[in-house]
Amino acid sequence: MQTFRSKIDWWFWGAVIATTGLLLKFLWTMYVKGTMQEYPEHAVLYFLTIAILWWPIFNTRYIVTEQHLIIRSLWFKWQINKSDVKRISSTHYFISSPALSLDRLRIDYLKNGETTHILVSPKDKQAFCKALNQSMMDH
Repeated sequence: MQTFRSKIDWWFWGAVIATTGLLLKFLWTMYVKGTMQEYPEHAVLYFLTIAILWWPIFNTRYIVTEQHLIIRSLWFKWQINKSDVKRISSTHYFISSPALSLDRLRIDYLKNGETTHILVSPKDKQAFCKALNQSMMDH
């Protein structure tokens, strides 16, 4: 079993850090003004938002076992049979996916007899493709 972490782009780090800083500023202001007890739902919402912002950084990973590719991000999980992977190609397509970078791989695979795809962004793309017994194609 091999585990691959997602590559993380600078803009993703920037968005997470800036938003976290803003929410911590709100929390600090509530604490200093003594309004945290008055509006506990706001404090809880800010803390939950911070947790959800950081969760994909610690949680997004791609696991290659002997039989499967398992993709985890947030509360989502995909399990793809390695034998169903038909093609892996490089892409920078900007669409929602379990990838924290725009330096992505598009994995085309069979699901219920039809070809579909998913985008991932492993830090080491070559080792990831090798673990899947695939070669990476350009677009």
